[in-house]
Amino acid sequence: MYFSRSVIVSALMGFAAAQSSQMVAASESLLASATSSSSGSLSTGSSSTSGTVNTHIVQVGGANGSLAFFPSNVVAAAGDLVQFQFHPKNHSVVQSTFDQPCVPIQNVMANKTDAFFSGYMPTNASVGATSNVLTYTIHVKDAKPIWFYCSQAKHCQAGMVGAINAPTTGNKTMEAFTALAASAAENLSPGQAPGSGSSSSSSASPSSGTGSGSGTSGTSGSTTSVGPAQATSNVASGLGSQSFFGLGAAVVAALAML
Repeated sequence: MYFSRSVIVSALMGFAAAQSSQMVAASESLLASATSSSSGSLSTGSSSTSGTVNTHIVQVGGANGSLAFFPSNVVAAAGDLVQFQFHPKNHSVVQSTFDQPCVPIQNVMANKTDAFFSGYMPTNASVGATSNVLTYTIHVKDAKPIWFYCSQAKHCQAGMVGAINAPTTGNKTMEAFTALAASAAENLSPGQAPGSGSSSSSSASPSSGTGSGSGTSGTSGSTTSVGPAQATSNVASGLGSQSFFGLGAAVVAALAML
């Protein structure tokens, strides 16, 4: 069967045009996907709404290395999430009882199997950073008060304590909890034997420390590095410049054979 030169050339150029359209479509699709992935931003307010779940943000450590949780008391409803965002140098979040602020709750309540502990979180992410921020999130089961502290060095005694739904009146307020922490005999992490923690006479300066953020929480704790996803610069797949060069060579070769 014989095809004229014009028919063959038209067929080859049509094939090249079709591949070009497919490549452009694929590039636009991947670019849209990358843009969608990178459009998210880190919430730095006191609370945010994700779908139907209310998420409260607590900053762990403040500017210039201040030893505190911001805010120190969160008012949350059952079903809400509380996300701890960590700042320099190295802090933790440990659940405790009201009466023993610097001691893990499971040391006091042996049957407490769902207590949360973030692990140590060494980081250089400053307050207000929107990338590479270490976080730890817990799920609030009910409106009962939840007490927590930082188990690093003497941070607990220095006032690095906090609460969820702490009463504003009575004997168990946030102020009373902070006062109890100031006079705590020692500061313990989960698994640390009594007598081996930082006592009230030890240094309160921030420590670089070591450790990981792979602790567990009461119901749904997690540790992750958050921030906008980075879109890749090469988003096109399929045919590139080399492929078009190959098609051009094929057209020339076909013309030479005719």
